[in-house]
Amino acid sequence: MTANSKLFSITEWRERFLRNLQYAALVFGFLALGVNLTTSSGLFITLYVVAYAALLVTTFLRLHYNIRAGVFLFIIYGIGTSAVFKDALWGDARLFYLTFICISLLLFRHEVGYAALGLSLLTITIAGSLLTTGAVQMGNADMTTPGSLLVWVDMSTSLLLLAVVLIYGLRLFQAEFVKAQESTIFMLKTLEEEHVALEQRVEERTAGLTKKTEQFRAASAIARKTAELQDLASLLNTVARLVTDQFGFYHTGIFLINETGDHAVLQAASSEGGQRMIEKGHSLSVGTQGIVGYVAAQKKPRIALDVGIDAVFFNNPDLPMTRSEVALPMLVRNKMLGVLDIQSDKPQAFNADDIEVLQTLADQVAIAIENAHLLDETQAAIIQLEALTAVRTREAWSRKLRERSRIFTYTPLGLRAEKLPQHEGEAVRIPILLRGQKIGNISIARKGDVTWSKLDENLIQDVANQVALAVDNIRLLEEATQHARQEQAVGKLANRFSQSLDLDTLLQSAARELGQLPDVSEVSVAIGQQTEQTSPPRKRSQRNQSQQ
Repeated sequence: MTANSKLFSITEWRERFLRNLQYAALVFGFLALGVNLTTSSGLFITLYVVAYAALLVTTFLRLHYNIRAGVFLFIIYGIGTSAVFKDALWGDARLFYLTFICISLLLFRHEVGYAALGLSLLTITIAGSLLTTGAVQMGNADMTTPGSLLVWVDMSTSLLLLAVVLIYGLRLFQAEFVKAQESTIFMLKTLEEEHVALEQRVEERTAGLTKKTEQFRAASAIARKTAELQDLASLLNTVARLVTDQFGFYHTGIFLINETGDHAVLQAASSEGGQRMIEKGHSLSVGTQGIVGYVAAQKKPRIALDVGIDAVFFNNPDLPMTRSEVALPMLVRNKMLGVLDIQSDKPQAFNADDIEVLQTLADQVAIAIENAHLLDETQAAIIQLEALTAVRTREAWSRKLRERSRIFTYTPLGLRAEKLPQHEGEAVRIPILLRGQKIGNISIARKGDVTWSKLDENLIQDVANQVALAVDNIRLLEEATQHARQEQAVGKLANRFSQSLDLDTLLQSAARELGQLPDVSEVSVAIGQQTEQTSPPRKRSQRNQSQQ
């Protein structure tokens, strides 16, 4: 309820009050009219009829409030005046005048009540003068005398005192009522303003929560899409594009810290100006250039609400529409990977809530970048390991095949070793591959002109792969067994050497034990400086010389 509607309720209350008075006056006036028709003279009956007719007209016709209230008061005043001339002050005249005064105060302002009091006293004075002097005769024949002047003054004084008390009391009541009304109106107005302000705050908070929810939803969508990417370049370009599309910004750039840690290099951008900057190799010095350099050094977010007056902002001609900017660090375990730079063509485009959401997004991007780095490093290590394994496998099998090549051929006559296939030109040859190295092949020939299907070739290839793994396992087992034997022999020699207490005995034991190794024809163990002598090599002999 507003203040205006509350003020209107006072007028409405007066309207209802007048309407009820009129209805009551119609009922009781009709009864009084019936009584006066039998007891009053013709003049008073005429006055009563005219007054009742005026009451009927003003009650049921849609007239202005002031007209209806004025007619009602004039009727009361007229009845009081007729009562004065009929019964002097011995009848109901003072009661009607008092009613006239009080109702004037209730239906209008208190000034009207004082005017009604003055009019009543003036009428009583004039009527008293006329009646006491005999200029006018009383209308009621039963009343023999109008009274003395002193009696009129006494009764008028009583009416004055009673009217003043009622007017003062009603005025105080009206003043308190108005004061209470004004206080109520003020409180209602205050409550209304607070209600409006509360609704605005709720709307703002709701809009803020909605915006924040949408931002978190967009950040989550970006995180899900970037989590599927493994290539670093594709990851950075996708993030820059999605941030601009999802949040509606002017430019998004991703800077990565170089290996030396002194520059932030622009690696991805969503705007055309940013693409030109990448082509030019755009980079910023850490700690000295622009918001990006500041964030890269301090490892905390930074906002430029108006880049035109922000002293940290580094002016860039490739992005002339930028009005506000925010840069966020991309950290993983307090390690600075880069800076997420977002620019808007509107001033004051970022606030604390935006920082919270965008920093969460920057953290997710940092984790994705770190995962991409780790994946690249892992793949590089796997490639190196595979290359090293392939080299070692090739060397190991080269040594193995130099010792002896093995061929086994199966024919209807049976299985034969060291026998080459007879139908080499008609056979299907499938290489035996081990970690990319060919260590042999399988050759299969069919009778007649039956052709080989792709399924048959795949089956033979699967068998070849299994053969490769199996023979390599055998090779590894043989090498492990050989190493174990060597370790065992060395252990035995060390045990025997430790039991010798004489130097000559030790050297003799060493030469004797080493000479017992396979394929050894001569062993010489020397201590001290020896003159090297050249001698012609001996066929199928091996000489081991140890100097200590």
